[in-house]
Amino acid sequence: RKDGSTFLCRAIAKAVNPAATAEGTIWIGEDITEGRRAEEAMQRLLLEQQAILENASVGILFTREGRIAHCNPRMEQMFGWGPGALIGQSAGVFFACDEDYGRFSRAAGPILGSGGQLDVEWSNVRGDGTPLWCRILARAVVPGDPMQGTIWIVEDVSSRHQAEESLSRLVGEQQAILDNATIGISFNKERKLVRCNRRLEELFGYGRGELIGQSTRLLFATEEDFEALGNEMARKEASGESIENEIRLRRKDGDLFWCRLGGRSLRATGLADPLAWIWTYEDVTLRREAQEALRRAHEELERRVDERTAELARTNLRLQEEVEERQLAESRVMHLANHDALTGLPNRRLLLDRLGQSLALAHREGHHVAVLFMDIDRFKTINDSLGHMMGDALLQAVARRLLARLREGDTVARLGGDEFVIVLPSLNNPKAAEKVSLKLIEALAPPFELGGQDVHVTPSIGISLFPEDGRDTETLLRNADSAMYHAKDMGRNNYQFFMEQLNVAAAERLRLENDLHLALQRGEFELHFQPRVTVAGGAPCGIEALIRWRHPERGLVAPGRFIPLTEETGLIVPIGEWVIGEACRQGMAWRAAGLPPLPIAVNLSPRQFRQSGLVETVAGALRSHGWPSHLLELEITEGVLMQQTDITLKTMENLHGLGVGLAIDDFGTGYSSLSYLKRFPVDFLKIDQSFVRGITVDPDDAAIVTAIIGLAHSLGLTVVAEGVEDEGQLAFIRDAGCEEAQGYHFGRPMPAEELIAWLRAAESGKTLTVS
Repeated sequence: RKDGSTFLCRAIAKAVNPAATAEGTIWIGEDITEGRRAEEAMQRLLLEQQAILENASVGILFTREGRIAHCNPRMEQMFGWGPGALIGQSAGVFFACDEDYGRFSRAAGPILGSGGQLDVEWSNVRGDGTPLWCRILARAVVPGDPMQGTIWIVEDVSSRHQAEESLSRLVGEQQAILDNATIGISFNKERKLVRCNRRLEELFGYGRGELIGQSTRLLFATEEDFEALGNEMARKEASGESIENEIRLRRKDGDLFWCRLGGRSLRATGLADPLAWIWTYEDVTLRREAQEALRRAHEELERRVDERTAELARTNLRLQEEVEERQLAESRVMHLANHDALTGLPNRRLLLDRLGQSLALAHREGHHVAVLFMDIDRFKTINDSLGHMMGDALLQAVARRLLARLREGDTVARLGGDEFVIVLPSLNNPKAAEKVSLKLIEALAPPFELGGQDVHVTPSIGISLFPEDGRDTETLLRNADSAMYHAKDMGRNNYQFFMEQLNVAAAERLRLENDLHLALQRGEFELHFQPRVTVAGGAPCGIEALIRWRHPERGLVAPGRFIPLTEETGLIVPIGEWVIGEACRQGMAWRAAGLPPLPIAVNLSPRQFRQSGLVETVAGALRSHGWPSHLLELEITEGVLMQQTDITLKTMENLHGLGVGLAIDDFGTGYSSLSYLKRFPVDFLKIDQSFVRGITVDPDDAAIVTAIIGLAHSLGLTVVAEGVEDEGQLAFIRDAGCEEAQGYHFGRPMPAEELIAWLRAAESGKTLTVS
């Protein structure tokens, strides 16, 4: 420029006369400084973005029309793909199957389509098929139009999931044996407390660890009681007899209470452990007080009877009281006819009446009505683990919380089991049903205290609306029920509105249930067998029979799809009887073929075990097929031991009386009571494969497995490790003293014909492991 400064210029020049350039030229000049700067800034921005993509610690992915348009190296590394190998592929390549990808798409579609951001954790697969947990953040490039392209940010959270699972197992299983016991437990040496659980500290009012090392003298109300118990211990220590007594003990604050005290010397068992006694403490003050109150009430009742006799002499008063009592009885009958006996909520009869009235009013005034069908997730597990009394207490507590969150004009009813229905009448906006569902989920989030322990539950809620989803009571209830099952499929602890396609899924489940009713009489069930071997030598020592369903159209149906249905419908009982008989028949067939006689183990479901004719069924199968009783083993889960203990003990004693072996299956996954375990005639403990799987890499799993083996041996039980898959796991359980094992390292479940070949190979000394 004139002032000496410089700038970028684009110049265009042309001669006035091309034939005579000397006559002059025409020049056009354009200042392009800002344009060049913008190009350079854009180039820098592109280079910076490329650097961010290539060096990001998370996977970044761009899709267009459902296919991968671009991704960064971290995405390729995370999922095990080579550079550029993902470009052009469907996003379904990151999912285990089309069905899983479909569930993800159905979850993501509404969010991305509404312009929102998807934020989920999902189980994906790498290119080699191995699983990994990812956190996925996704958003449409053009808000509201995912088909124009989406951007994903993917983070590998597998390590956190594994840590959470380990912590959950440690807290949920190990602590259930000791710290979550409903009674106090202590290990004493020389009348000093060496170890105790949290329940004992709470019972006596001491802080954590405050009792350790203390003399048990401070727990007794008087010196005489302390000395008397010491004398009784001296008499019974050598013989190993137990001590049971009810005595008044003293809390830290000086309060006295009645305690049921039970103790047993460990020296008489021959254990090397220096601990001398194990004690249990149960607060029976309320029972004692109840007995005293009952005595006083009886005396009061007698007094009142005398007064009543005198009052009945007055004829007019007697007639008036009879009329009042009749009216009260009629009122109670009417209440019982319309209300649930357990929770006091309206029953189906009153629900249908109120829902019908709400629909009539809504039709007349143009309002909406919402029907919420709610089910308590995994309620059966709680019921089986803690018992029906705790299950009933939970349902009552749930009912109280639901009532506290609803309007005065709303109806909450119990249909039965763990199913509740909420009717929201006179809604101007269907969105209100969504808000109420969130309130109900929030209401059930805090833990429930049951039997001295906290229990967490979650609901699955299905929503149907009048008039959109139905115009009569049955249709609305049926559609809300379908939506509830959809909520369970979406991971539980959520709500879902009814969609027409849910009826298709419900129909499919009904067809499977109908086919299941015919499968037994059509002979579609078959047994597969998995061998069990000795840990020390690898020799076959038993066989587990596992049911399979070969459907004529669906092929081999996975047990996880049909076993829960058999439990719900009660078909597990006749099917279980068939399994026992077929196992005995197959055992005799192998025996006739010259194979060595090996025990055959059969799993019993909780419902099957509770059948009154179980012992007769087993005896009949043994007698019918001639199979020796000592070669039949029956496996039950820990939860069975915790229910109706007197009846359970009688059933197990009767089965043991037949000569049948008894095993506790999946040990460590339930809420076992040590006092129950020592009472029942059990021969085997089978360690759950979830613990065995991690013993070589997870110190917690290793500690749990070692503890279970030690516990079983102290009770004189044989230990079987389930799910052994490699030599490292086998070496660990061998060193820990485990006697028997089964798993893919030795053989998968196989048809009877293949097992014959497997056993022949074992006889000839060939290796028993499989790939």
